[in-house]
Amino acid sequence: MQVSRFMNSGVSNKGKDRLIMKHRYPVETFNVKALISTGKILWLLVLYGCAGNQPVKPDVRPAKPILSAQPAKAAVVVSAEERADFNAAMAFIKAEEYDKGIELLNKVVKAAPNNAIPSINLALAYKKIGKLKEAEDSLKLALTIEPENPVANNEYALLYWKTGRFKEARQLYEKILVTYPDFKMAHRNLGILCDLYMKDYECALKHYVIYSNAVQDDKTVKIWIADLQNRIKK
Repeated sequence: MQVSRFMNSGVSNKGKDRLIMKHRYPVETFNVKALISTGKILWLLVLYGCAGNQPVKPDVRPAKPILSAQPAKAAVVVSAEERADFNAAMAFIKAEEYDKGIELLNKVVKAAPNNAIPSINLALAYKKIGKLKEAEDSLKLALTIEPENPVANNEYALLYWKTGRFKEARQLYEKILVTYPDFKMAHRNLGILCDLYMKDYECALKHYVIYSNAVQDDKTVKIWIADLQNRIKK
């Protein structure tokens, strides 16, 4: 039995989709790559999909990727004012006061031009209100600062996907996985993309299996794997 898999970027204004800020560590930097080197991710704004009978969505939550063998950049120190503005922006966005949050995030982006995190969060806020051009511009800026940033690349792949640029989305997922081969959500999302949108079932099966081996309690993906194996045999 084939289980429906449906691409949705998680930016709909309907349902229970929410922007949630996580303050995991009280540190003095926005630099994701430097934090990854210590197994820490700072101040990430993440999108959670709806539960229940809603169509399955790509996993858009930043996972804890495996470390790159390359040394991380030095952390960028954030001033107290920039950190306060960032915190206030996140509070506005969590309260769905997007215009106020976006205004403050733009201020932080200008004040901290060497940090990727404010630009990533700004892109997510723009996506939430459907301003995809502005979201893409913010992700491009983040990636000029940290080209291998896994969160920025994953968000850019989702944006490609949402706007129908499936080939570009696939290439970006594959790029992410070269540096972060244990980035589970990228395997899952690439599997769905290959399965439903590119009809490359070998690619889909490969990445579903990798994801399933890492997340063994996800029974839905196991059903997808069995379904794909049956289709490939026919």
